[in-house]
Amino acid sequence: MNAAVVEPETDASAGRSQARRVTLAHWRERSRRIHVLRRALPAGIALLVAMLLGWVGVRTVLSAMNAATGAAGTVHMSNARFHGRDGRDRSFVLVAQEATRDGADPNKVDLVRPDLALTNEAGPQPRRVTGRHGLYFDDTKMLYMSGHVVFDDGAGNRFVSERAEINVQQNTVRGDTAVTGDGPTGHVDAQTYSVDSKGEHVVFVGQVHTHLVNQQEQR
Repeated sequence: MNAAVVEPETDASAGRSQARRVTLAHWRERSRRIHVLRRALPAGIALLVAMLLGWVGVRTVLSAMNAATGAAGTVHMSNARFHGRDGRDRSFVLVAQEATRDGADPNKVDLVRPDLALTNEAGPQPRRVTGRHGLYFDDTKMLYMSGHVVFDDGAGNRFVSERAEINVQQNTVRGDTAVTGDGPTGHVDAQTYSVDSKGEHVVFVGQVHTHLVNQQEQR
């Protein structure tokens, strides 16, 4: 009976076997990672979508709560009347057919048909400013009128413009749109106008056209 002789593995064969084992191990590790990623990526995408939808829902709820809070804080008044004093302790009265105090900013008041009476140091009659719409800020005492704004200086002079900015604190009036004025001394047209705090001076600026009447015409 003859015995089989097994030759020892050469260095080259051993190196190739080792390389195959390393390659196989790398392939198995890569396959495992791919398998994990195939499960993890869809789950991650689903989580991101859920977080995005949740954030949108939270923003919607917060917006609705803010809107509800603002609406709840809004105050509407009919025949509103505001009394106060300017920076020199002179009285003023602001009335309006309708007034709505902003719920988000309690100092902001929207006015319908505002009528402001200012103390007039130049005469016994108060200076009056009226308009179709108004926006009054109670903290700064600023009043913005628009729509056929009429200013009466209390001495027979009447000026009409489309907008007026009234600083109630300083008792001044300014208009940045075309103005037409009529009074005992004549007629005037200009691009802008301003009235000082005492009501003694009205300044017209830009393409000023005047027609003054003499004493005979005034009669």
